[in-house]
Amino acid sequence: MLAELAVGSAGRDVQGEMGMTHGSDTPALLERLATAHKIPYGAGLPPAPRRLPTPDGLAFNCVDWGGPGEPILFLHGGALTCHTWDLVCLAMRDSFHCVAIDLRGHGESAWADNYTIEACVNDVAAIIADFGWTRVHVVGMSLGGIIAAHYAATGGARANSLAMIDVAPNVDFGAVGPARRFMERPIADLTLEQLVEEAIGASARGERDRISYRYLHMTRIGPDGKLAWRQDRTRPRDYGHVLGRLQELTDLASVIPCPVLVVRGGRSRVLTDEKVAAFAARCRDAHWLTIPGAGHNVQEDEPLALATALRRFMSRQSQRDGDGASPD
Repeated sequence: MLAELAVGSAGRDVQGEMGMTHGSDTPALLERLATAHKIPYGAGLPPAPRRLPTPDGLAFNCVDWGGPGEPILFLHGGALTCHTWDLVCLAMRDSFHCVAIDLRGHGESAWADNYTIEACVNDVAAIIADFGWTRVHVVGMSLGGIIAAHYAATGGARANSLAMIDVAPNVDFGAVGPARRFMERPIADLTLEQLVEEAIGASARGERDRISYRYLHMTRIGPDGKLAWRQDRTRPRDYGHVLGRLQELTDLASVIPCPVLVVRGGRSRVLTDEKVAAFAARCRDAHWLTIPGAGHNVQEDEPLALATALRRFMSRQSQRDGDGASPD
């Protein structure tokens, strides 16, 4: 989701009371979703999460799906978690090394005083360095796409390619208003099952398994035994900061040195084809496409179609690198 960051001063780790995870059989649910989307699933999946420290002392949660090929780092949207990428990673792990992280203040990653885009870009750089990657494909959805694009635009970035999922300058921020308000509401008076039922009723595509899997990872049971969001909500969201950094990409597009793919969900009202095409035209080397049937959360709605598009885009870039072609 867009602009789900709170902004404060840099400083100490203020990891909150994370509480307990839900006791549901999430691997079985993920396998069911994979089967429904015709994505291969194997024994021992999903992999256990890992904790990654960064130089400023924060601990980040990541899921390393392994894989024999070039690395891909996946960044989720606001209020979501790394598990929003599970199906896409499952579909790509046969030929790419897929890693998805929880952004600071999200999921199982540490809470912090500073939630600026700059802080998140520094996190990405630290995590890439921790893995020892010299080149990496970076994929970001919504808020994660803003962070990924700013990372790719920074000097010395190791981005081999950049994929932005349903995000580009000139978004219609009001289009995500209903979803944003739904996920900003207090939920202590609800059970997970009640929250899922409400989400199904509010969704344009009310598939129970998909929505259940999302909210299993987006919520926790707090120390008081009540349902809570798995996100730092101790600060107000600074939408102006995030949207401002998104608009900066209009001018930064021409300095992004790596190839860019912009993917729009066909049902999403956040962007139009015209806005996506206009941004792609400002980049040195960019393509864009629309995935029919997908809303804003393209990676959850049409994971196989998105994985196929990413695979083609990244494989094309790898072929160009092998041929000695320059993105300039």
